[in-house]
Amino acid sequence: MDYCTALKEVLKHNIIWIEAQSCSGETVMILRSGCEGLEELFFHSSPVKFVSLVSEEKSGKEMLESILNMNDFVLVIEGAIPTNDSLCTFGGYPCTQVIKLLAEKADNVVAVGSCAVNGGILRETGSRGVKEILTDKKVLEVPGCPASPQMIVAMIYSALGERHGS
Repeated sequence: MDYCTALKEVLKHNIIWIEAQSCSGETVMILRSGCEGLEELFFHSSPVKFVSLVSEEKSGKEMLESILNMNDFVLVIEGAIPTNDSLCTFGGYPCTQVIKLLAEKADNVVAVGSCAVNGGILRETGSRGVKEILTDKKVLEVPGCPASPQMIVAMIYSALGERHGS
């Protein structure tokens, strides 16, 4: 299966994509991949829920609470997790709390990019990788700065397969 076909298949599934402290490198790389109709699929017609620190006004408390009530999804986390909870919030909740709550319900968790994998360049400011806050959950990792969009899609595709027992 080629990359664009795999990406379109992935975007048909319930995916919660959380962007914590990040430059959005992984999101940008996927959106710049050249797949036809990707912006429409990613932002408008897919069940993907994209929650970003920089767009909190569009992902406020109401949207977050509806997401927290979802089941049957893969959680994708892009960006580092700060130790200072006031530096990263979604809908008024610290991102650490949101990630932990979502991870409890997620079928699988995927950390994309060096910041999500190990704190990346933000580690020097006290930020952590996803595995450091989700110590009781298996976290699939795609390192890189930015991570390869092909590897991100392959890992999410794999996580979806694990979820469905394939």
